[in-house]
Amino acid sequence: MNVIFQKSQKVITPNGEGIVEDILGERVTVKLESGEIKTYNADELEDDADQG
Repeated sequence: MNVIFQKSQKVITPNGEGIVEDILGERVTVKLESGEIKTYNADELEDDADQG
């Protein structure tokens, strides 16, 4: 499944939930709930729409 992420979208990362800050190709930068900013491959993330 190829999910397209957008800025400000809620996502689930391997490190917890966060908000998409930036996207560059398949690399997605996410601000985690802890305030930490990490970059992931898009295939490491899940859409958080089902979570609320």
